[in-house]
Amino acid sequence: MNKLAGILVVACLAPLFGGVACADTMLDNLNWSIQYLIDTSQDDFGLSQVSEPRDNRGLALDPTGRYLYAGYNNAWGSSGCVRRIDLTQSDYIDAADAQLTGVRGKGIAVDDVGRVYLAEGSSIKVYNADLSTNLFEIPGLTRSEGVAVTRSGGQLALYSTDRTDGNLMKWLLTESGAALSLATLDTTFGTSGIVSVPSDPSGVEVDGAGRVWVTSKGNDTLYRVSADGATVDSTTVSTPQDVGIDGNTVLVTTSQNRTIARLDAETFSSLGSDLTIPWDALKLDPDGQGDHATLSGIVVVPGHAIYVSNEAGQTANEKSTYGQVDGNSGFDGADYYTDLIRDDNEPILLAAVPEPTTAILLLCASVAVLATRRRRRFNP
Repeated sequence: MNKLAGILVVACLAPLFGGVACADTMLDNLNWSIQYLIDTSQDDFGLSQVSEPRDNRGLALDPTGRYLYAGYNNAWGSSGCVRRIDLTQSDYIDAADAQLTGVRGKGIAVDDVGRVYLAEGSSIKVYNADLSTNLFEIPGLTRSEGVAVTRSGGQLALYSTDRTDGNLMKWLLTESGAALSLATLDTTFGTSGIVSVPSDPSGVEVDGAGRVWVTSKGNDTLYRVSADGATVDSTTVSTPQDVGIDGNTVLVTTSQNRTIARLDAETFSSLGSDLTIPWDALKLDPDGQGDHATLSGIVVVPGHAIYVSNEAGQTANEKSTYGQVDGNSGFDGADYYTDLIRDDNEPILLAAVPEPTTAILLLCASVAVLATRRRRRFNP
């Protein structure tokens, strides 16, 4: 069954089981894998990857679903870099098809025409899709590390968080064809475009109702801000780093716990136990580099998949079963490894929603038949 059919089945079953409950059940049975990591046995973009790039945090998906953008906090002189990763390529060297150095990308967002927004502390920088041209910049920020972009009343709206000032800001952007020419604070949002979100706000996402979700690792809090910025609700989440939305389910990476918390967007209550990573099955070291591994950036493809940055993560036992077969590949006893010489680093994890089984398809068909009969009964 193809992916589209799977999504249609979920939509069919939603009236019977409830969309949130159905989505939550699927999240209990995710298929985990490694989408991308730094292969230290190979150079990429003409540069050795033995010690850098490291510390992947920002993560975003382009509107076509083909490219992931990943930001690395430390690379080549501690200046950071951002990579574009082609999800159609299985080998890691081939997958990274564009790289921007000197920019960290602690928070990343992509708009509906493919422009890439990078939260850079003192500014938000905007690049074209292949990261070759700096199109626009919002300067004068203090420590911006979260960014989200969406359409608001037909106009492009950008949200940014500032970890030092404790602010959530909403900017309205003026477009001129493919270019951006102006960014002004939306004075109808909060107080002149700013909402106070105390203590270390970082990750930010906007849901289908226009509400803004903000993580604050500094005080173990997830904030929900109304679309007009007038109301701020909060709930406790341990060390929240970034946030993604799947319908009515809010998914939050917890950096120190290395899990993904699940909450109901309406009730603000937990939807059960956190999602956990099958570290042993993936042959990853849960403690990572210097015992500092965390979960950071998250991208949600509603009803389909979750991508997660494993910041400072690494493979287990200095051997990798991922990547390209090369001169550093071989057998260790009965086990074959594509790398034998050192850890591969900074995994980006993929958690795919399993496709519905034949039994669920039959159930879906039955539900459709019953619904048809009910309509005929009450609409003779």
